[in-house]
Amino acid sequence: MADHAASSISIRRWSGIARRDELVPAIDAVFFEASATKSFAGEGDRAAFRERWLGRYLANYPEWAYVAFASGGVVVGYLAGSLDDPARTPLFSDLGYFAAFAALTATYPAQLHVNLDPGWRGRGIGSRLVETFAADAREAGAPGVHAVTSRGMCNARFYEACGFREAGAALWNGRELVFLARSLALT
Repeated sequence: MADHAASSISIRRWSGIARRDELVPAIDAVFFEASATKSFAGEGDRAAFRERWLGRYLANYPEWAYVAFASGGVVVGYLAGSLDDPARTPLFSDLGYFAAFAALTATYPAQLHVNLDPGWRGRGIGSRLVETFAADAREAGAPGVHAVTSRGMCNARFYEACGFREAGAALWNGRELVFLARSLALT
């Protein structure tokens, strides 16, 4: 793949894209390629995994999802997020770790996940997605944003480069999770 500058990438809000259903396979391809989980017991488990980490955001929060396109309309990445506090929103009750982070989600209620096609990483596209979401979330009144990841995962460095800082940690399903937070207050 030829090297493309991040400036040649367009970022569009999911809710503003016509015929979104045609883009779902490309977004799913990025999602599963970027996921640390590569094998599933069956198609039902695979579908449940997708719903938990991507589907519910696209369906319930289309205004807080963004797609990065290269020339020709090629999907190279996305950000899926929400401004609703996940510790206090029934839609996220299946993620038990949010109870442990409830004091933090009150201050940093917005949440996001970013995934890029591996061939497009390291070009500033992910940080542009985060900055687009952060600016829109700030304008909508969100005081802060967070991401949760496992300790030691390489995505923590990405979030730290985007201004997130570790604000807490908790054990969940035998793994240590870290709560990475960023204030959206104007400084």
